[in-house]
Amino acid sequence: MRNFLKNLDIWLYIIPILLTLTGIAVIYSLVYSKDASDLIITQSISLMIGLIVMIFFSIYDYRQLKNIVWPLYIGSIILLLIVDVWGKSAGGATRWIQLGFGQVQPSEIFKLMAIIFWSSYFSEKIGEIKWRDIVFLLLGIAVPMYLILKQPDLGTALVVAFIVLIIVFWLKLDNKKKFILWMIILVTPVVMYLSVANISFFGKLLKDYQRARIEVFLDPSKDVLGRGYNVKQAIIAVGSGGVTGKGLGQGSQSQLQFLPKAYTDFIFSGFAEAFGFLGSLALISGFFIILIRIIRAGNIAKDSFGLLIAVGIAAMIFFQVIENIGMNIGLLPVTGIPLPFLSYGGSSLIITFMAIGIVQSIIVRHKKIIF
Repeated sequence: MRNFLKNLDIWLYIIPILLTLTGIAVIYSLVYSKDASDLIITQSISLMIGLIVMIFFSIYDYRQLKNIVWPLYIGSIILLLIVDVWGKSAGGATRWIQLGFGQVQPSEIFKLMAIIFWSSYFSEKIGEIKWRDIVFLLLGIAVPMYLILKQPDLGTALVVAFIVLIIVFWLKLDNKKKFILWMIILVTPVVMYLSVANISFFGKLLKDYQRARIEVFLDPSKDVLGRGYNVKQAIIAVGSGGVTGKGLGQGSQSQLQFLPKAYTDFIFSGFAEAFGFLGSLALISGFFIILIRIIRAGNIAKDSFGLLIAVGIAAMIFFQVIENIGMNIGLLPVTGIPLPFLSYGGSSLIITFMAIGIVQSIIVRHKKIIF
């Protein structure tokens, strides 16, 4: 136990906890004029569960996950199927399973299960990837991606695609496979353009509201009072924070309820209005430190499994941070991706803490330690 505590990366505990506590404070300040008690209690309970899960997986030998990757992956897909049949709908999307004590979002669970499963599958194949492995990957990811897009949840689908792409880049593919991979990446923007332009069957790849979001992103002046309203108000909130911010509960955009979805998708705007440029810089620095520590865990991992898990988790957090902040300041289209640790949402918070716990397990086992 002494060796275990000695090798822990304490910053991977401290910073996520501080970010989450900050998130709870911001959520309270954004909705305290309404009925904020339920939101705060729920998020605080999720934090407690997340801490327990994080500590458990810090102690648990991550290498044992290899023995249960199939049940974990298949189980997460079954949960997505349950959502498709009996899921709870809200805001035009069906993404949750209602339980007696709350609700669970399986797509959040699938993100981490995909990292664990594909890291296990490819861990013994680095530098020796065959075409059948690529085909198996495409087939293995097709069904869950379809179910996620059907909810519809384009944001999570993009996160999963980015995770898989980054993991594949670490597999030391031969030049032919690298060429094809790059061709797919280069073709993607063309397909996206045809989808947005609603040309032929490509138009079916996007829902009307998703197409509208991208159109508004490309032309912010389009539909300012409709589809573009959320982004416009978010940008105003970020700018109104100035250098030092207006303080918690003092922002005009958030308190007068101009800022939509202030405690979920657009929590960064509420944070920036309260803490300003300096606070936002500190927040981004916190995420940067987390990513650096996760990448370090991958570098010191004793096996390829640990390396690929760390790479996948870093990719997951990086993409969510970039996309959420980007859509809050009008640099990226709105996709509904939560900001890790800050946005309201129990499933996202618990799964992210679980991911941090697994990274800690990789770190404490990079030396020969007896448990």
